[in-house]
Amino acid sequence: MAETASEIQQEIALNLVEEVAKNGEEVPDKFIHKDGFPGAVDEPDTWKHNLLVDFSALTSSTPASGIELAKLRNALCQWGCFQVINHGVSSSFLEEFIKVIKQFFALPLEEKVKCSDAQEKLLGYGRGKFSTGNQAADWHDGLYLVLHPEEKRSVRFYPLKPEKFSGMINEYSEKLAAIAEAIFKAMAGSLDLEEDCFLNCQGKKTTIKGRFIYYPPCPCPERVLGVKPHSDGTYMTILLPDNEVDGLQVQKDEHWYKVPVIPGALFVNLGDLGEVMSNGMYKSVVHRVITNAEKARVSMAAFFIPEDECEIGPVSELVSKTHPQKYKKFDMSEFRRVYFETYAQGLRTVDVLKLY
Repeated sequence: MAETASEIQQEIALNLVEEVAKNGEEVPDKFIHKDGFPGAVDEPDTWKHNLLVDFSALTSSTPASGIELAKLRNALCQWGCFQVINHGVSSSFLEEFIKVIKQFFALPLEEKVKCSDAQEKLLGYGRGKFSTGNQAADWHDGLYLVLHPEEKRSVRFYPLKPEKFSGMINEYSEKLAAIAEAIFKAMAGSLDLEEDCFLNCQGKKTTIKGRFIYYPPCPCPERVLGVKPHSDGTYMTILLPDNEVDGLQVQKDEHWYKVPVIPGALFVNLGDLGEVMSNGMYKSVVHRVITNAEKARVSMAAFFIPEDECEIGPVSELVSKTHPQKYKKFDMSEFRRVYFETYAQGLRTVDVLKLY
């Protein structure tokens, strides 16, 4: 017998972090990192100078373009990430988008679960559905959608409320596709490759998947993480952070660093596929999200993923006798299998794909 809407709602609600958070001070053991986790360093000057790329200057034909291109290359070689400003999406739009995302997560449960399917493993509203094996569970709920191209969308998961939400998703998705294309071209140019080199690796229609994430206040932030340390199974990820509450942190040389909120900036990080594509010239960054005892936080991550038919591997121009091929070639079905296996074990997928 098919489940009723009420039964589906109850099944989804049982797993929601938001519902757990309503129960007071007790945090279930499955969320607890029993040994805690190391703290993070605060280096705002690094983010304001070395890791801040001016998109407008980067894509211009002025001498400033070379300066920004060098910053982009150094950031991706050393850190695997940077923040980008003057990207063509107005601060007022981003602020309104964050506001609308918060309004969605503030809706009654019966409205949010209209975007859910208890049998769907990846898309829709609910708690993170990736297996974390024996590791502590993540303290967040989310809405996971296919954003681009339009023909790949599962519109049944798109929210009807707030009324402007879907329209803003459409508008933002179009802007993201243009920003990402320009960044991929800049990445290629920074390595003296043809500008479409990295774009051609992804097939004709790169998929953009979006995860809108809600982190409820957590009574035990020193033992609970919003997202555990991981690298993304993407070519690239572009994150729209909460404009009021920080929480994202990145790892470099075994140390953790806080990522500050810079008004109007988007956070860009390379994923595992990007590291493979660049034959290790650029790094896939390991990152995590901490929790906050007092304030809820939201964010929106856009994941750039190649067509399923694409063979993934280092571009031939970056393989030579002095820089031999570091990673095996694979297709997306193989990569997904390996990614989910390594994610559940707390391992980096690129380490499993290395040839030496």
